[in-house]
Amino acid sequence: MSGTDESAKTKEANRKGAVPAGADRPVRKGRDESLGRALKSVYDETLREDIPDDLRDLLDKLN
Repeated sequence: MSGTDESAKTKEANRKGAVPAGADRPVRKGRDESLGRALKSVYDETLREDIPDDLRDLLDKLN
């Protein structure tokens, strides 16, 4: 099999979502989980923040 044929098969496997031989999935999964935890932490902190007084005043005017 030529190098071009192998490259085409790898591209096709990637397009289909298959993991090519030698792919580094455990490292990526760890990074994905770490990123997910960081995003959740920032989101949770944002939810705990108080609404600024000027925004609260504007919201009260809508009622």
